[in-house]
Amino acid sequence: MTASPLEALTEIDSICTDDLLRAKMRALLMAYHVRWSSQAFTVLDIEKFSKSDLYNPETSTKSRTFQMAGKEDILIEEAGKLWQMDHKTCSEDIADPASPYWKQLVIEGQHLHYALLEHLNGQRLDGAIWDVMRKPSISPRQISKADQKTVVASKSYCGGEATEADIVQMQETGRESFHLYECRLFEDATKERPEWYFQRQRVARLDNELLEYSSELWGHTQDLLICRRENRWPRNSGACMNYGRPCKFLGICSGHDTADSDKWHKKDWVHLELPSVDGDKTQGRGFLTNSRIRCFQTCRRKHYLDYELGIDRVEEDEAESLQFGTIWHEVLAVYFKQWKENYVNASTHVPASAVGIDSAR
Repeated sequence: MTASPLEALTEIDSICTDDLLRAKMRALLMAYHVRWSSQAFTVLDIEKFSKSDLYNPETSTKSRTFQMAGKEDILIEEAGKLWQMDHKTCSEDIADPASPYWKQLVIEGQHLHYALLEHLNGQRLDGAIWDVMRKPSISPRQISKADQKTVVASKSYCGGEATEADIVQMQETGRESFHLYECRLFEDATKERPEWYFQRQRVARLDNELLEYSSELWGHTQDLLICRRENRWPRNSGACMNYGRPCKFLGICSGHDTADSDKWHKKDWVHLELPSVDGDKTQGRGFLTNSRIRCFQTCRRKHYLDYELGIDRVEEDEAESLQFGTIWHEVLAVYFKQWKENYVNASTHVPASAVGIDSAR
C-alpha cells in the first residue's frame, strides 16, 4: 500500500514562500512518487524519537552522565524485516553505486547510532536504507520562438498542461514560467534521468559493527568528559568553511564577536531537532545524538558553543542547501504519514499511474 502525494503537495505550497523552490519541490515530490510508490513495505513509525541509557560495552557499566537519543526519519517493515530509512539530499553523483558519496556513507555512523538505540530499547533492526535525492542542476530557461509556437498550438509543455497564464508570461519574457519549469523538471526526473535524481541503497546491520560503534561512542563520552573537566575546547581551523560556507561561530572563534553579544541567545533546549524531555534540567546536554557526536568529532569549540554553552544566532538566514534539505524532510514526513494511513484505509490510495504533474495542482 502506498501514499498519495496530494497532502504533501499541499504542505509544499504552505511552507515554500519562494516560487522557484516551490516548483522544484513539487516536481521532485511527484517524480519521487512515480519512482518509489510501487515499493511494497509497511510504514511503522515516522520521525520516531527514542532515548536510552548508555553503557560501556566492555564492562556493561551505565553512564552516569550521558544518554543516547535520536529521531529516525522512518521505520519500515519489509518481508518480515525491520529497516530504518533515512532521507538525504545532496549535489554529488548518486547514480554510480561506487561513487565517493556512497563510499562515505559506508562509514557514516548515523545508521549505527539508530541501530544501537533500538537495540538498547529491545528492538533489532535488520539494517538501514539510504533514501537519497540529488538536487536539480537545471533552472528555468529561455524558450525559442519555434518552441513557443508549439506550446501555443498544443497548450502543453514537456508532457504537462500550459495554462493561459504560462503562455502569456512565456510570450512576454521568452522564458519558462515556474509552472512550465516544474513540468520540465518532472519530465527530466521521471523519463529522462530518474536514476540521476533518486537512489536507494541498503546497509545491513552487523553485530560486530554495532559493537565497534558502541565502543567508539563510549570513547567519545570519555573525551567529552575530559574537555569538560579541563574546560579545554580546541578549535579546528580545517572545519571553519565546511559545506562551502563559514561556520556560524567563526566570528566568535576569530575574536570578531563574543558569545554574550546581542547577536546570540541561549537555547532552551540544545538539540533543535529533538523534542524537549520533561524533567531534564540540563536543557538536553546529557543527550548524545548522531549530530552532536559528529559536531564533537569535527570541532571541539563548535561543540562547546552549540551544545555546552548552548547558544544560537538571534537571526540567521539558513543556507539554501540546508533549507532545501529541511523542507524535503518535512514534505516526506507528510508523504509517508499518508502512506501509513493508506495501509489502514486502502480507499484513499492513488496509484502512481493516475497522478501527473497537472492533476496534482
